[in-house]
Amino acid sequence: MAKKICKEKECEACGAWFTPSRSNVKYCPNCRTHSDQIVRQMERNTQRNIDRYGYGQKNKKIQNVCKECGKIFISYLQPKDFCSKRCGDTYLVKHTSCAYCKKPMTMDDDVHDVKYGTWLCSDTCKEKWAWVIARKNGTVHTCPNCGKEFIKKGTYCSQGCYQEFMRKKKAEAERRKAAGLKLCPVCGKEFSGNEICCSPECLQKKKETEPHAMRKCSTCSKVFSCPVSNMFSTEYSFCSLECEKKFPDIIARKEKLKKEKQKKQAEEKLQKYIQKNGLCSICKTSYVDCERMQSNFRCYPKGSSCKGNLVIKCPKYTR
Repeated sequence: MAKKICKEKECEACGAWFTPSRSNVKYCPNCRTHSDQIVRQMERNTQRNIDRYGYGQKNKKIQNVCKECGKIFISYLQPKDFCSKRCGDTYLVKHTSCAYCKKPMTMDDDVHDVKYGTWLCSDTCKEKWAWVIARKNGTVHTCPNCGKEFIKKGTYCSQGCYQEFMRKKKAEAERRKAAGLKLCPVCGKEFSGNEICCSPECLQKKKETEPHAMRKCSTCSKVFSCPVSNMFSTEYSFCSLECEKKFPDIIARKEKLKKEKQKKQAEEKLQKYIQKNGLCSICKTSYVDCERMQSNFRCYPKGSSCKGNLVIKCPKYTR
């Protein structure tokens, strides 16, 4: 199938005639790679439409001289320093210097434009400048395994150092476990025993540095600040030593009140039971539980002892 040849057309930006590769192409190859020319041409088209049709307010023409090539060009909205983006980039490189070595920049393959408009002349300067910025921002890390400094994010300089450090840490933990020792989380000293820290001083430092939360005193109901590690360590909490000493008396009083309440509830339950079922005046057994009463005094409970018609001992009756 033969390739379709498009008709020659005028560029909508610069007005040049060109043969497009497709029928929907609007700009010539030069305008497609230089967007600043398209913007200027659109400004010219706007001024032309204003002149031709009289719509809108005509902007005043501004004559500018390019700082790089000396070409005289026209702008409409505001004065400009360069006639094209290429002239602007060339002028910027010529009038800037390397951020690290202060060497004047040149247009070659080793030019690096990094963040925030910092220019570097080579890969070497780029690497050294990265260390300068990292030390200034405090982002230089030290590997805990080999002691090497590095910039990239992470705790270790490499995966090998991480694996080696984990092996050493595991072997050290097994040695301490075999010897019955622990590591103090504050000073790093080895010690034995059931305490969290090696000394009361280290324990106090640990409590001061860890986060605190508010908790209610079990004795006086006062809200006080408590270390997070102690929030759920015990069932009760105290704001002071005095409250802790008073606590046993309060617990005893609460237990006494609890028993009195249970006794009162049992008595109330018994009274309700008596009112509903009745109670024998001799053995205090309810009528519904007594076999002799339920049989209309015709039989005796199994295992009972009698004296005449009188039951003197019943297995169901307990005082």
